[in-house]
Amino acid sequence: MRIKLISTIIAASFSGTLFAEHNEMIDLDAVEVRAPMIDSRITNHPATVETYTKEQIQDTVNATTSMQTLKYLPSFQVRERYIGDRNGPIATRTTGTLSSAQTMLYADGVLLSNLLGNSYSFPPRWGFVSPEEIDSVNILYGPFSALYAGNSFGGVVSLNTRMPTKLEMHASAQSFMQNFELYGTDKTFRGNHETASIGNKINDLSFFLNVDRLKNDSQPMQFSNAVGACVPSASPLVTCNAPTVANGAYKDKDQSGKDRLIFGATGFDQSEQTNAKIKLAYDITSQIKASYSLGIWDLDSRVDVVSYIKDFAGNPIYNGNVSVDGQTYKSSGFTPSEAQALHVMQALDVKSNTKGLFDWQLTLSNYDYQKDRNSSSNLSSNVTVAAGNPYQNRAGRVTDMQGTGWTVFDARATLRPVDGFGRQHLIDFGYHIDNYQLRSDTNNTVDWMRGSKTSLFASSRGETQTQALYVQDKWQINPLWALTFGGRQEYWQAMDGRNQTTLGGTLRTANYASQSENKFSPKLSLSFEPEPAWGFRAALGQAFRFPTVSELYQQLSQGSTVVENNPNLKPEEVISGEFTAERRFNNGLVRATLFHESKFDALISQTVGTGAGIPFGSGTCTGTTCSYIQNIDHVRTNGVELSTIWENVSIHGLDIMANATFSDAEILKNSLAPSTEGNKPSRIPKQQYKVVGTYHQGRNLTYSVAARYSGRQYNTLDNSDVNPDTFGGTSKFFIVDVKANYKFANRFTASVGVDNLNNYKAYVFHPYPQRTGYVQLKFDY
Repeated sequence: MRIKLISTIIAASFSGTLFAEHNEMIDLDAVEVRAPMIDSRITNHPATVETYTKEQIQDTVNATTSMQTLKYLPSFQVRERYIGDRNGPIATRTTGTLSSAQTMLYADGVLLSNLLGNSYSFPPRWGFVSPEEIDSVNILYGPFSALYAGNSFGGVVSLNTRMPTKLEMHASAQSFMQNFELYGTDKTFRGNHETASIGNKINDLSFFLNVDRLKNDSQPMQFSNAVGACVPSASPLVTCNAPTVANGAYKDKDQSGKDRLIFGATGFDQSEQTNAKIKLAYDITSQIKASYSLGIWDLDSRVDVVSYIKDFAGNPIYNGNVSVDGQTYKSSGFTPSEAQALHVMQALDVKSNTKGLFDWQLTLSNYDYQKDRNSSSNLSSNVTVAAGNPYQNRAGRVTDMQGTGWTVFDARATLRPVDGFGRQHLIDFGYHIDNYQLRSDTNNTVDWMRGSKTSLFASSRGETQTQALYVQDKWQINPLWALTFGGRQEYWQAMDGRNQTTLGGTLRTANYASQSENKFSPKLSLSFEPEPAWGFRAALGQAFRFPTVSELYQQLSQGSTVVENNPNLKPEEVISGEFTAERRFNNGLVRATLFHESKFDALISQTVGTGAGIPFGSGTCTGTTCSYIQNIDHVRTNGVELSTIWENVSIHGLDIMANATFSDAEILKNSLAPSTEGNKPSRIPKQQYKVVGTYHQGRNLTYSVAARYSGRQYNTLDNSDVNPDTFGGTSKFFIVDVKANYKFANRFTASVGVDNLNNYKAYVFHPYPQRTGYVQLKFDY
């Protein structure tokens, strides 16, 4: 230690200019002295924690959205189908990308998770945090902390920003493009992203103002297709009459290995998103601070379609009966749409920071759908081809969710007593209440482009509320051992549920009785650090995830699929455990974690075919396909997670981060569909690998290369998707990303990068982006 101290003093004293014996001036590079990487994440947290810093994000991620900052962290994936995707749920080592309510996202302690539903339609509200704001990303794995609701059993993600201490200004301009080739689409899609911010602290008041604009044209999200020829039926609603001879269809096999025809591309999203936010903080005293945040997110989107098939005159054919090679097929799914939204988020936080015996915090936040309209064509495959052009025949539907939103309040206190034996305690306790409100009306319209409403087609109403009391004590038994234990008591209510649906031309109404649940969740974690280089921890936790208001009350139509609500769902219960061993070195660490999760009454969507007669509040499932949410008795997941990070590997300036996850998930019991027992649940890959290498060439130039691999996973509970590497399947992928940064002036940084350099064609039902290039210029003052 003395040698290190003397060396540090000498290096600091002579880091600028050194004079030799003959009075020659020798210029030396600045010397950076780093402390050994001794980490205390084992004793400081009840479960596994991973962190990604602002510097790591800048060096390695071609970030246009905040969701991209998670992509190299162990086990975590965000389903971002294209840049600016509003439907980006988080997947973890035990949860898939169809389970948005099983992982929680916070920004500076404010909840951004959209717990109105549990699907890709209810992702976290990523748009309220610009990637340029983020100071660090922290992930706490599993349901092992009593401070968080049962929705945390996948994990808790915290996006941490900071308030300025002096005048600072930042600006960034970014442009990106991808060339996408699939079936009959061969096109270059472009977008741009601009952000600007200013902040300062004047006496006791600090402020930060940020504006973020993202504009992008996406690749097609889906493709109109048909599996099998049209079969005549006695029903007047299903006809195979008067097909038009069509040319230009593409032949391939679907995810189940069946022959199919591709008629065209749909889901070209042309969107512009603007996020404006102001954060204010005031030092009431030296130890008490109040802060207020206001965020406004504005969306303007248009979704277009392109038909590949044409008649003999060269006119495109959309929805209707078509003849290909002498067989009649139904062409459908060409449903363009427009969407506008204006969401407002507010948060007020008051807290003390004495770091003494007692501290407290009060947080109130509100998220409001002030405007949220989606207007789309609803032409089906049963219309005649002459009327099948959705841009000419404008009949459609308008879905309005104005008034939907949620309010969250937390009161928390921290005690730091020392007991009679001189042992330190860190006791957190508090009260939580949240209220989620669903308002969704779907009306018919004669012109989807104008969005004027006519008769009511469907309506959903409902409300859920959860109250919780919790306490957690981290007890430092001695310098080697620490015990964290606690519990969370939650009282949940669902009320005012109503569903209205038009069936057979009649609007039917179902009103649902209120219901409530009272659950207690214990947590336990024991850590042991026999010496600074080693750490061990065992954790055990129980959690309950209550049904969301959408799962209970909202019925949706998504293309030809009817998504049924179920007002009688039970909460899902999770019992999780993990064991972690960590070895630390002066310039890195290695971590291994064994994890287990048993999920009882799992809330998972199941899909059935036409006329299955699945009951719901006001009728039965009669759509082409029906998706409904039910409780599955028991799903088990076992696995191991490996993670390592190193600085200055072999040569000075080279940093490496790598991780691997191996998961074995299985449906042990499903009394509603016994044939699925022994199958794999949806969207949990068997293995994931990630590696990132970054080289710092001096202080102004960095290069980074990263690779991501995700293995086999299934899209359906019956595991019938035996051909996953195609549209409609959920494929494996291997993607290589590169990035370079050059600080060419005192306050300017230029970046160039490529995501999916190897142009791997992958699918998450929808096609993922293909090779995408980025250029960016940043200014920091």
